[in-house]
Amino acid sequence: MPPLSSIPRPEDTDPALEPELQRICALRATGLLETPDSDGFDRITRLASALFDAPIALVTLVDSERQWHKSRVGLSARELPRSVAFCHHTIQSADVMVVEDTLLDERFAHNPLVTGELGVRFYAGAPLVLPGGQALGALCILDQHPRTFDAVQCQQLQDLAALVLNEIALQRTAGRINEITSLYNRAQLVQDLTSLCNQTPGEMRTLVLLDVIRDRDLQQAVRAIGIAPLEAGLRDVVAHLMQALGPQVQLYHASETRFAYLLPEGSAQAQEQAVLRVQRHLQEAFRMSRVVLDLYLVAGLTRFRLDAESAGDVLRRATSALHQADELNRAFVWYTPESDTAHRRAFALLRGLTQGLAEGEFRLVYQPQFEVRHQRFSGVEALIRWRHPRHGNVSPAEFIAQVEQTALIHLLTEWVLHTALAQLAEWNRQGLQMTMAINVSARNLEHPDFATVLRNAIALHGVAAQQLHIECTENVALTGRATQRVLEEIRAMGLKVSLDDFGIGYCNLSCLRGLPAEMLKLDQSLVMPIAHDMQAWTLLRTIISLGQRLGYQLVAEGVETQEILDMVSEAGCDLVQGYFLAYPMEAGEVAPFFAARAAAAPGKLFTAGAKELHANSPAQPPVWRPD
Repeated sequence: MPPLSSIPRPEDTDPALEPELQRICALRATGLLETPDSDGFDRITRLASALFDAPIALVTLVDSERQWHKSRVGLSARELPRSVAFCHHTIQSADVMVVEDTLLDERFAHNPLVTGELGVRFYAGAPLVLPGGQALGALCILDQHPRTFDAVQCQQLQDLAALVLNEIALQRTAGRINEITSLYNRAQLVQDLTSLCNQTPGEMRTLVLLDVIRDRDLQQAVRAIGIAPLEAGLRDVVAHLMQALGPQVQLYHASETRFAYLLPEGSAQAQEQAVLRVQRHLQEAFRMSRVVLDLYLVAGLTRFRLDAESAGDVLRRATSALHQADELNRAFVWYTPESDTAHRRAFALLRGLTQGLAEGEFRLVYQPQFEVRHQRFSGVEALIRWRHPRHGNVSPAEFIAQVEQTALIHLLTEWVLHTALAQLAEWNRQGLQMTMAINVSARNLEHPDFATVLRNAIALHGVAAQQLHIECTENVALTGRATQRVLEEIRAMGLKVSLDDFGIGYCNLSCLRGLPAEMLKLDQSLVMPIAHDMQAWTLLRTIISLGQRLGYQLVAEGVETQEILDMVSEAGCDLVQGYFLAYPMEAGEVAPFFAARAAAAPGKLFTAGAKELHANSPAQPPVWRPD
């Protein structure tokens, strides 16, 4: 049973308010008004009715203009006007109020509850008084006949009222305590923030959110050691946190591995040092213990004025700062409006993606690729573009990373597949034979049905599987057996797999022996420096030579100059693409571009550069270029 201290105390309301207003604030802070019937309260009213042989028993809450009945026996009315309520008088005192015969009491002789159909002749009520002296209402019994009520019965009624107060405490804490750590949870944090804003307007506070374990590490720990040891580890975390914070700071268990606390007004530097001290204390404590938990401590901080922001907004801002700290791998990050704006924009883009696909905001552009040996146009890479009605042209670098973190990536990839394959089928009908590279994400390849989705799209649009190259990063290709099985299934269908951005992931030389791919696409960070960096040039030639000996085709992206083109050609690259040769172009530009390339004199394709190659194509600037 929770202590009475869990019921709001006088300090939970503004001491400057009038006593009655303080009482109303405390009543409403319980959250009991307008709540459904509760067995906990109903058992007490039934007991009171039986114990005192009273036809009516009530648990009343006296609001500003009414008496509301949380529990009732023998009375159908859910509320009564406060002006006629007996309990209005009861809450004026800490003692039991007894009216043995209402007709003999001038306060009630003409009361409608006495003279009317209900005909109340007897009343006894014990006030429900908070630890600080504020009365919420009463536990009362009523009868249609006058009766006596002795001191023993008064004490019994007071004892039952104490049970009601304990039930109020229980109701207040229900759903607000974390079962594992016994700390107040996020719901209580929100309520306490709201109360603070009402109590001390104008004061400053800092909310700290602290993550202690990465989500992925948490799942691994559950699989490795089970739930019970993990819960014990979290309780150890709480013990050390409370030791570091001291008894004056209320700690909250905000989510599975996230905790929260408030810091009083102070300088940013002092508060940063306080957060770092807590983190160091935890790290040192767990370094010396035998707890099998890999702590990962990051914090988000936001400073707020108590009467200026809502509790929800304060919590959202701290959460935004926490996520940024995680992304930047920093011990803590303060909330800033600039970072918040970026997060809001990212969220808005995600929310608008489905509608954007339906309303034609997305389109594909195509960047040509060329065979080095025959100096001819060989195919294109499909690249997605988004013209947002509010934000204008949105860089793929901005929205793809966001979408990949959600299930929306499946919807987006399917749209790309069907749009690209429909266009490839159209080019086939025009007699343009080419390959097409399509990028997919880790989430796509982790989905067991992705190969089936791909197979169905190929069949629907009637293109040859051999025309398609599926691009994914080397890190994705090596993430696990499930992903590799999907890649092998794709290859078995006749498609080629190309490892994009090769050379910047964690692939080492031994990995080259068994990669589930036919093509290695060298990242532009490897390609672009070779004209002025001898080590880069040596490294590139070595990778190309080794890759080809192991049976891979090599693709160089980021070919920006004639010199780079000459060097990657000399090194033996099979395919090249880059702005020197061709910018990404609209679908309608590809056929004229293809015709112009087919008409180029032998050996001249690589000597012109993008400007001349585009001379016979429709005059249109590049769709999008990096800054």
